[in-house]
Amino acid sequence: MEITFPALASINDGISMSFNSQLYATGTRYDAFTFQSSSSGAAEIYPRLAELAGLREWLGDRVVQSLSQVSFTITNRLFEQTISIARTDIEDDKFSMLAPVAGQMGLNAGRLPDLLMAGLLKNGHTTPCYDGQNFFDTAHPDYTPIGGSASSLNYVAGGSPVWYLFDVSQILRPTIFQRRRPFAVIPKFSMTDQQVFWNKEFEWGVDGRCNAGFGIWQLGYMSQAPLTVENLLAARAAMATYRRPDGAPMGIRGTLLVTGSGNYPIAKALAEDAQIPNTYSSTFVAGTTVGLYPNPARGMFTTLENEWLN
Repeated sequence: MEITFPALASINDGISMSFNSQLYATGTRYDAFTFQSSSSGAAEIYPRLAELAGLREWLGDRVVQSLSQVSFTITNRLFEQTISIARTDIEDDKFSMLAPVAGQMGLNAGRLPDLLMAGLLKNGHTTPCYDGQNFFDTAHPDYTPIGGSASSLNYVAGGSPVWYLFDVSQILRPTIFQRRRPFAVIPKFSMTDQQVFWNKEFEWGVDGRCNAGFGIWQLGYMSQAPLTVENLLAARAAMATYRRPDGAPMGIRGTLLVTGSGNYPIAKALAEDAQIPNTYSSTFVAGTTVGLYPNPARGMFTTLENEWLN
């Protein structure tokens, strides 16, 4: 192949098409429980809405609640992936793998939010959040019905595969994906580019700026206890007790059960089946005959299999 500008432009168009077709066709998991935010700077500040009291009867002057005093920050990160091919391979028509490799780069970029979010969730019980406790913790500062100090949990330790219960009915979500600059392909394929002159290589780089972070802890619950109907209903009941500073209930209810692939058949049965085996119960007595009994959790939540948690 004679290396000319039209020939190189044609190769570059194919690479961009392969990248973009996979970038936007990738099925994701994170968006089911994540607030997606556009960023315009190095970092973004978010209000801790759970720290704000609700509406009050207007008697006397207004009571101002400053968002700047109850906020947390997520700082953007830069990610890249770069490939190269020798000029001689272009000359010898040995560049057929460029398009599928570019497609894989698009797939990688599309899946990055899921990868970041899975890492965030897995380490949520050791990652501090805005109240000084780990995001998933056994002693979050909370409030009593009259606005006094209390303590609440949204984490249960154990040795079983992890599962999460989220409230996705609110405006904000338990996690945030922040996008500063979308991923795009940047070509370095001009004959006058430095790396072509010195290294005899054409390069294509992908980069973008984004980050994942935790939102409101009251909207998420992490458990490493066995996924049983009793443990699930206990998690849902715990989330319903969280209160605002004035003592009013936050109205939290677990609506989405997220598991890895191993727990997903149990999760789906607990969400949809009218009857479940007593092996899905923590009160099952070893040695007794396995039977079916009415499922008290049916219809209370939806499920999501997240293979990134495996």
